[in-house]
Amino acid sequence: MELPKLRPLEAFPLERGGRQMVALRDPWGVASEVVLSDEAFFLASMLDGTNTFRDIQVAYMRRFGGILLRERLQELIDDLDRHFLLETPRFEQRLRDLKDEWERSPVREAAFAGQAYPADPAELRRYLEGFLHAAEQTVEGVSGIVAPHIDFERGGPCYGHAYAPLKDAPTPPLVVILGTCHLPLRTPFAVTDKDFRTPLGIVQTDRQAIEDMRERLPYDPMEESFLHRREHTIEFQILFLQMLWGEDIKVLPVLCRSFESYIREGLSPRDDPAFETSIMALRGSLEGRNVLIVASADLAHIGPQFGDPFRVGEGDLLQMGGRDREMLHYVERGDAEGFFAYVRAEGDRRRICGLPPIYTLLRLLDPAEGKLPDYRQWRHPQGLGAVTFASLVLCTKR
Repeated sequence: MELPKLRPLEAFPLERGGRQMVALRDPWGVASEVVLSDEAFFLASMLDGTNTFRDIQVAYMRRFGGILLRERLQELIDDLDRHFLLETPRFEQRLRDLKDEWERSPVREAAFAGQAYPADPAELRRYLEGFLHAAEQTVEGVSGIVAPHIDFERGGPCYGHAYAPLKDAPTPPLVVILGTCHLPLRTPFAVTDKDFRTPLGIVQTDRQAIEDMRERLPYDPMEESFLHRREHTIEFQILFLQMLWGEDIKVLPVLCRSFESYIREGLSPRDDPAFETSIMALRGSLEGRNVLIVASADLAHIGPQFGDPFRVGEGDLLQMGGRDREMLHYVERGDAEGFFAYVRAEGDRRRICGLPPIYTLLRLLDPAEGKLPDYRQWRHPQGLGAVTFASLVLCTKR
């Protein structure tokens, strides 16, 4: 008898009490995070929809040299299913229920308040204001920025350097937020027409801009709006926009599909008619409007947490910093194709997750030029992972 299949999940190592553990995180946000022992994770990873009890018992004996009782494996399977981590009817029903709730709700509720940032409005304002006050203000006439989407605990000061130059700027009629989509996306872009609620209030989505896009596209960019439900890349930027301009702004939230297929096939996004049509539709919907464009984008991701066989040392960080700065020179020059070509030449082995939104930003602002006010790196204390991120400020060339 074949056993259930483990859902596609994010798995990353961690240490607790001196023991090596593995955390399973659900990018869909259906299941809460679960931490497994190395042994339990091995068993969970064997649940691929084809292995039988006997297959797993044999593999367990080879790996650990002991006997795995059927009851013990069944207990693990039941526990994983209770947490919606298996591809079972229970999970499918839960996903349908969440999609129905999403369709009925008039707003996109804050998904990370009280987790990634304070839920209390006054406390949140003080928290974010600290990042804005610590950053310099040196740029005028900003038409686009690149800001990180890493959590504020690690990236807060870098957010400050991205948004501080806008503190004295007039309120833009529309802010386009281009976010990395961390889930599979069929079409180049996915938008939602739901307003965004955070502890700081509600920000309206520009439905007219969305309708303009829908009229220009051969697909409906609203079809996969559910992907916005738990995607933090838009939510984190909304908070800083509210700090600057309150509820006076309107936003166009756009999630960008991965460029993995372009990297793999050695193509540019320009070679894909579907992507070019999408860029032209987005550009057309913004034509004649005073718009600020925000690319919500982190940079490199390396180490065991992201699938590498090595732990990250100081030498790796130094080398990665040099590569990042070379890559970002293309962004500073407003060179979308040069930026993409640099990542493609590497085979994206450093996993530049902000590649799609940054490339799209440069295409929309072309011609533009900018500067890099801040670049930072985070490394796990045991070298289990490292992430790099930066803030950039761009102005359209006149």
